[in-house]
Amino acid sequence: MVAVRFRISVIYNGVSHDLEVEPEERVQSILAKAIASFAITQQPHLLGLFTGANQELSDASSAEDAGIEPGATLYLRPSSVRGGRGC
Repeated sequence: MVAVRFRISVIYNGVSHDLEVEPEERVQSILAKAIASFAITQQPHLLGLFTGANQELSDASSAEDAGIEPGATLYLRPSSVRGGRGC
């Protein structure tokens, strides 16, 4: 079976990058792709993906379960959960 890939946009500091994702792909994998696409090297473990409604997506969810659809725009920003742990 061939996986269905689709494009989404991720915005970080006002810059947008397009990523290809699959419905069953984990949000954690999409987050890693986004961090790599922006070449973020300082404290990438503190970042998370957010919807336009400022809801943070769970790393363990699949793209489909998280409601990520073709053409979606997500935001890469500091995670309140990760930032509050005292890393």
